[in-house]
Amino acid sequence: MATEGPRVALVGCGRWGRNIARALSRLGALEVIVDPAASSQTDFAAELSARVSADLTEAFAAGIDGVAIAAPAVDHARLAQQALERGKAVFVEKPLALTVEDAEHVAVAARRVGRPLMVGHLLQYHPAFVTMRRMVAAGAIGDLRHVSSNRLNPGAIRNEETALWSMGPHDFSMILGLMGVEPTIVSALPVRIVDPTVPDQYHVQMAFPGGRTASVQLSWLSPFKEHKLTVLGTSGALVFEDTAREPEHKLVYYPDYIDRGGPMPRFNKGAGVTVPYEDDEPLIQEMKAFLAECRGDPGSVTGPDEAIPVLRLLQMAEAETKRYA
Repeated sequence: MATEGPRVALVGCGRWGRNIARALSRLGALEVIVDPAASSQTDFAAELSARVSADLTEAFAAGIDGVAIAAPAVDHARLAQQALERGKAVFVEKPLALTVEDAEHVAVAARRVGRPLMVGHLLQYHPAFVTMRRMVAAGAIGDLRHVSSNRLNPGAIRNEETALWSMGPHDFSMILGLMGVEPTIVSALPVRIVDPTVPDQYHVQMAFPGGRTASVQLSWLSPFKEHKLTVLGTSGALVFEDTAREPEHKLVYYPDYIDRGGPMPRFNKGAGVTVPYEDDEPLIQEMKAFLAECRGDPGSVTGPDEAIPVLRLLQMAEAETKRYA
């Protein structure tokens, strides 16, 4: 049980909620776990020295500084608004809501009550991606031209959401962060294998101002696991491969460039160079940012201004896939 610093209530303790609970406990901030199946969480809560309850009002008690929401996505907007209206700092696992309209209502509530609202776009807190984003902004690969992302998982099938909503927010968040602007054109091709009504795989293409482009491949039926983000520039490339076995192989810089001095453009391939970064657990960094917000210190880079464009992109991609229904 948290004894000093911000005290947080976790609402929803499923598969990912348990990871959040462990991170908050390590940081000495977990006060209570609120879950409808509280009786099944008793032993887990005891391991973390936290209380457990099925009563949602426990999350809004006077002694609670922040509420972390890891309930089903359909409940995110409602729970976030309730917590904000009771004066709590709020962390919501992605997505913030299931519609842009609902997300904007939550954002308005946060501004009205003057409390922080943070969304769980975890990879924005991954030290390798933080380093990549800083290098791109500094011109390490010249002018950014294209970003491609593969998020492939073997067997992570859901029945409450599609692969687009389950997996896409991570990649869309990173791409928008790198581009600094929303796309002007979005196209998406769904692939249906298990259930003809629920796509298992998506191919999403995006066009951005200035001729920049991006592509995303999402699948929960891949025979192998791969989480790889490749950023191509006019004078090099950066690859963030989160599934690389060794931390030193997760972020690699390739000093590739196109030599246009001859009669024909020529691709000059450079050897990959490992890029060092601070090897901290992304979820711990994310929860540290939330606790800073609870204390009134700026720590989050995934507030409503970052999260709502991601949600808008999700809706655009989903609308495109309906053409193939």
